[in-house]
Amino acid sequence: MSKTKQYEVTLLAKGIISEDLHYGIHARNWWEPRKFAQTNFNPIPYRLFMSVNCCLNSKNFAITILNDEQTQNPCFRCVCDGEDSGIQASASAAINNMYVQIFGNKTTKYSGLIVMGFDNEAIVRELVADVSFVPIFIRLDKIIIVVSKIGVSSREGYYGAGPGYFSTLITKYAGKQSLFVQSIEDECSLDIYNEGVKLYHNKNTTPNKIWETIDIHKKYDGVALFGITDPYVQQKLEE
Repeated sequence: MSKTKQYEVTLLAKGIISEDLHYGIHARNWWEPRKFAQTNFNPIPYRLFMSVNCCLNSKNFAITILNDEQTQNPCFRCVCDGEDSGIQASASAAINNMYVQIFGNKTTKYSGLIVMGFDNEAIVRELVADVSFVPIFIRLDKIIIVVSKIGVSSREGYYGAGPGYFSTLITKYAGKQSLFVQSIEDECSLDIYNEGVKLYHNKNTTPNKIWETIDIHKKYDGVALFGITDPYVQQKLEE
């Protein structure tokens, strides 16, 4: 159990797992890595329409997770005693905005993750109970690769990955921090986006060949940048 201060948190609505949000190109924003002393529920989903009640200073604060239709990222709304935080980009912003409205105290700050129950093992178990696949977060030096779908094959050069495999990473392209979307179907595909605008698209026969067409991260093989050769991904591919 976490040693962080615990609050009285009740799960009001479990919410849903959305294929597009939790396993699509923005999947990295819909899961939160959290660790516990005895068990590891890493990562935890921000379930769409999940709602919790947290009692703070004898007041009930209800927080709900919504989808920002413009960014396709999670956003948060907190209500208490008829007051409303409005839509906020983080749970912390929602709860602290609401706390100021109710108590006028700008110095007290709460962690949104704790208030959402993400430090409560019973709530976390409920949130992941029906999750069939948890995206795999891989650190490759400073790059975070997120494998959100697994597909298998025996194709040469694919190291066990196949149709349905999907991963993303964020790194600079043409001087701009960009989202790289990598997938495998009949061929390997690579799409690069900056602020929702597609900057690059290519298809090729293998992950290595497709990354050879881009003059960045030359010290890594394409299969590593796809996340395929990560030991845990390899384990999943062999299951």
